[in-house]
Amino acid sequence: MSTDFFTSQDNARRQTGRLVMLFVFGVAATMVALWAVIAGAMATQVGARAWADPRIAGGVFVVVGAIVGIATLVKLAQLSQGGSKIAEMLGGVPVDPTTRDPGERQLLNIVEEMSIASGVPVPPVYVLEDQSVNAFAAGPDPSRSVIGVTRGCMELLSRDELQGVIAHEYSHIFHGDTRINARTTAVIAGIMAVGLLGFIMFRHVGPALARSGGRGRKNNGAAVGVAIVLIGLAFWAIGSLGMLFGRLIQAAISRQREFLADAAAVQYTRNPDGIAGALAKIRDHYSGRIENAHASELNHFFFCSSLNTLFATHPPIDERIGRIVAMGAAKVGASEAARPRSGTGAPTGRPAAGGTAGLAGATAAIAQAGTLDAESIARARAFRESLSPDFAEAARDPEGARAICYAVARQPSNPAACESLVRQSDPECLAAYLRVAPAIAALRPDAQLALVDLAAPALGQLGASRYGRFREILAHAVRGDGRIDLREWALVKSLERHVERRFTRGVAPARGSLAQHEAEARMVIAIVAGVTHSGDGVARSFELGLAAIGLRGADMPSASTRTLDALNAATKSLAGIAFTERARLLHACAAAAAHDGEVSIDEFLVVRAVADALDVPVPALAGGPQ
Repeated sequence: MSTDFFTSQDNARRQTGRLVMLFVFGVAATMVALWAVIAGAMATQVGARAWADPRIAGGVFVVVGAIVGIATLVKLAQLSQGGSKIAEMLGGVPVDPTTRDPGERQLLNIVEEMSIASGVPVPPVYVLEDQSVNAFAAGPDPSRSVIGVTRGCMELLSRDELQGVIAHEYSHIFHGDTRINARTTAVIAGIMAVGLLGFIMFRHVGPALARSGGRGRKNNGAAVGVAIVLIGLAFWAIGSLGMLFGRLIQAAISRQREFLADAAAVQYTRNPDGIAGALAKIRDHYSGRIENAHASELNHFFFCSSLNTLFATHPPIDERIGRIVAMGAAKVGASEAARPRSGTGAPTGRPAAGGTAGLAGATAAIAQAGTLDAESIARARAFRESLSPDFAEAARDPEGARAICYAVARQPSNPAACESLVRQSDPECLAAYLRVAPAIAALRPDAQLALVDLAAPALGQLGASRYGRFREILAHAVRGDGRIDLREWALVKSLERHVERRFTRGVAPARGSLAQHEAEARMVIAIVAGVTHSGDGVARSFELGLAAIGLRGADMPSASTRTLDALNAATKSLAGIAFTERARLLHACAAAAAHDGEVSIDEFLVVRAVADALDVPVPALAGGPQ
């Protein structure tokens, strides 16, 4: 199993510590420089003792610390609201899931296909009404991320080129780059706050007071204004060092991650000409410049630089294209042959997904946790295109989305009970339910849940209050026969990850280890082992799963304790372990499921539901004929 997603998520959290170190260094340098200027100025009046006066140093450190701290916390609070806040700052407008605009429909189709193929919740899509060619991803985690594109990106690129750009942005979501970008923005805002305050004092406050002075002999407003201008000038000059340092941080963190995201996009789509063609069009024909006041502070979020700046947050486009050509972009490579360009070096990328040799169908899907490949994208596109118009329209409408979930929860042995519940408790979606329920019953379970994944953005439009009411009704449908089966539990876990996490702001901890939760890990592996295996096969499957995480000789939980309630409790406890530890657990689940050489749909459902509970993306479709 590729652990690239898992290690990247843990690294993204550790990156915060490095940012804090850079932040402290930048703030300290600003404090020392400002203290030196003020102490030096006062020394001309009171002598050398000004340099040793602790009140001067203390005052400077307190004032600067307060300014920087407040600015950082305000920006962090603003960005922690989710990717949608960043999209709105840039002037993005959400794309209506029911849109019939051809360009918007194609964009949503590409995003939906990649989400189904990867298991990442379908992100809201925003369009910036700008004719440049650019895109971005933003959000603190995969469940609360959004994707934005400019109107020019949507209209001026071919489908393959647009898919390459979107794959690049998905790489940023997979690997925690969006989280790092948000925190980098907050750090930069704090460091730059002193210079910004100085500019306001120098350019606006001081001159205003100076102009208001002079109307009367005792009015000293002019003198105060001049003093504020001089103080502001000093703050601005010293704060400019903070601005310089902030831009260096922004550039240093962003540049290498752009190379990695380019390489990942090639790996995902197996079409290097797609992303290379998009970059070539930006370089040769169209601009990536974004006309927005926030483009500068958010420049490192974009697919390519949104402005011309000395401290580039993105590598030169020529170098990016050169590396992608080295990966096999034949069409673009032919046109590049005559162009002089800087050295490209060896192509750099994240490791390709591994561990799937000899495995097929559902097992391969499990092994792709946190990544994409061309086969999965093609399978997702075929699934989406095979949907009837009733399904496609229902998945993009809040009433239809609720109807899909009710239909998935419907008990095959008593379908009338679910219809009666919908008729009484949610009559708005009754017509849609009656249209889709019979056809949904004929779908394979993994296809049913893939349809629920497509419906997640429409469910998110309900808002927390209306969605809460819907979940209460759905809970009645799920418990209609007095118990919850595997398919229903997988539905609930899918909704928790793909919809409900959008309504939360906190980021769950990811620090624990499997060693601290050995009993819970044994329970999860035992339940996976017992899904379809029987007799000695259950014990052998359990042993293989334990061996995958280095455990031996542990007693298998009894059949009476291996319930969905126990599974639910175990996964809740395990949701706080580090992502690399989650990788080990899912690898163990895959080993247990594949004990007999194949993975059934039911085994796939339970492993994917465990992955949803652990906030790990696993492809929605198990593979094989639908």
